[in-house]
Amino acid sequence: MSQQINLYQPVFRKQKIIFSARTILVLSAGFAVLLLLWSALIGQRVGTLEAELERQRDSEQRALAQIGTLREALPEETPTEQLQEQIDQLQEQRAQLRASLQALARAQPAAAARLPERLAALSRQQPDGMWLTELTLDEGRGDVMLRGRALSSQLIPSYLRDLGREPLISGTGFRQVRLEATDDDIPGVHFFISTRNEDPRP
Repeated sequence: MSQQINLYQPVFRKQKIIFSARTILVLSAGFAVLLLLWSALIGQRVGTLEAELERQRDSEQRALAQIGTLREALPEETPTEQLQEQIDQLQEQRAQLRASLQALARAQPAAAARLPERLAALSRQQPDGMWLTELTLDEGRGDVMLRGRALSSQLIPSYLRDLGREPLISGTGFRQVRLEATDDDIPGVHFFISTRNEDPRP
């Protein structure tokens, strides 16, 4: 049994796809439009980024200007050397006061023999950063009045607590403890401590 196949029939012929000039022109125009749209999108994106960058630069310049204004508005800090000089002066006054107290104690009669010991106790517990400018001791009535200044208000409670460990001061009832802010360039407070209810003003 045999079968004959005719390869020249149209169905078996190789087909050629032919585009017309109009079709090619339309396709080219379509590609051109797509390229234009893509370029426009890219350009818009770049423009947005450039605008954002410019806004960031403006914000940075405004921030720098504000920092400069704040720096000009801040008060100048006290130079370290000037503050140290003021502290040295206060320490010198403290040494002079201690010397005066010691001289006063040596000049007391035998009846007031405990006065030097009480003065020594008051001076021994005095912390750094605290200065006595006035001291009154009434041995007859047992009254004590202290006036001075301290670089920190926290030194006063600590000083009173330490005085309580001194046998000659322990049990002394201080009825007044007043603190006032200083009115000069030296930081700290003025303090007034007394066993009596009296006017703290000098």
